[in-house]
Amino acid sequence: MLLGCLLGVVAAAACSVIDFRLGAVVLAVVPAGLAGFRAMPPPWTEVWANRSKVVDITTCLVFAGLLVGLAFLVPLTR
Repeated sequence: MLLGCLLGVVAAAACSVIDFRLGAVVLAVVPAGLAGFRAMPPPWTEVWANRSKVVDITTCLVFAGLLVGLAFLVPLTR
């Protein structure tokens, strides 16, 4: 899980060189992917414990949405 997050951050940093908004969208894919992973049926979700599935999915999707929204609200200064 941590390796996937780290690879997502590296990919977002590489895409940020091309465009700031592209990097933010790529970075938002990481929590959205975690939400999808959390929504999977039982043998895949055994690594998660002691938290509500709905809370985890909602938190990841809200974070991804806020990240993309913030990326498009910040004006480009070139």
